[in-house]
Amino acid sequence: MRKNALTVLGVVALLALVASGAALANLMHGERVKVKLGTIPGVKTSASGDAVFELSKDGKTIHYKLNLKKIDNTTMAHVHAVGDNGTPAEILVWIYPTEGMAPSLRAGSYSGTLAEGNITADKLSGPMKGGTVKDLFKKIEYGTAGVAIHTKQNGSGELWGVHKEEKKGKTEKKMPSGTGSGY
Repeated sequence: MRKNALTVLGVVALLALVASGAALANLMHGERVKVKLGTIPGVKTSASGDAVFELSKDGKTIHYKLNLKKIDNTTMAHVHAVGDNGTPAEILVWIYPTEGMAPSLRAGSYSGTLAEGNITADKLSGPMKGGTVKDLFKKIEYGTAGVAIHTKQNGSGELWGVHKEEKKGKTEKKMPSGTGSGY
């Protein structure tokens, strides 16, 4: 009888530990956005990929992960503002290389996680300099900022993607009023 009681207590303690770990993970992670990367018009490549951005609960950090397939000679990757014609405009933050703001050639063909890290307000540049990480996340979420991957052979960009939320057959999400979509 005593052995059964100890077993039950052990199971209850294990469940409590798992539940507290899940609660802690929930406190650390906030909203999440995935950006699918496709070929920039006029560029010939079989490369593809995606970028995942997760805003911390306190809104002060974005954790990102950049996954690529079949890309050759990657030099840099950024979050850009979306230009009037839907193409990359000003750089808002560097995401590869993860340190500094200078190209870094990853020679040869590559598939896997190219970069993973955290974006904080001090890393923002261009029109986002002095802004907040939460504002950058909103731009990514609402499609007014996207991700560009640059390569040695396509210096102005090989892959580009903007988040699109699918709603009842539509792929459009409007920026709510009052969130400051301008620079």
